[in-house]
Amino acid sequence: AAKVDITERKRAEQALRESEERIRSILDTTVNGIITINERGIVESFNRAARSMFGYAENEVIGQNISMLMPEPYHTEHDGHIDNYLRTGTKKIIGIGREVTGLRKNGTTFPMSLAVSEVLIGDLHLFTGIAQDITERKQAEQATEREKQKYEELFNTAQRQAQEMALLNKVQTAL
Repeated sequence: AAKVDITERKRAEQALRESEERIRSILDTTVNGIITINERGIVESFNRAARSMFGYAENEVIGQNISMLMPEPYHTEHDGHIDNYLRTGTKKIIGIGREVTGLRKNGTTFPMSLAVSEVLIGDLHLFTGIAQDITERKQAEQATEREKQKYEELFNTAQRQAQEMALLNKVQTAL
């Protein structure tokens, strides 16, 4: 019976290792940054896309406060938001996606889309952030807006000139 128990235990351990490896592989091959933090704001996982997006190695971020990836004023305010949520249950970002600003290791900021979810494991709150760098999308939106303004200006100029020509024609006809 002891031999069967040991064999079963080894199979279970192997299955657990394979499951963990599968999950890590999935997380590390996603195109979006995935970051998990605990209820104190300490980073517990930081996938490959997040490392690429922010420019940090995993060991530079794991064990650090998530606010290191945020510019001011978010850097200073973040832990207060977690504390407020844990105290009151009032969600400000959990369960919704929104655009925020990220801070890279080199000090540059960038626009990103962020969705945060929460997992309760016993009494422990874990938060998962799914982040996507939206720099290119924002640049395309700005270029589109500039083009739109340019065409509106051209249209307004053409309309003004047409009105001026119509008025000039009336004056010439009257003379």
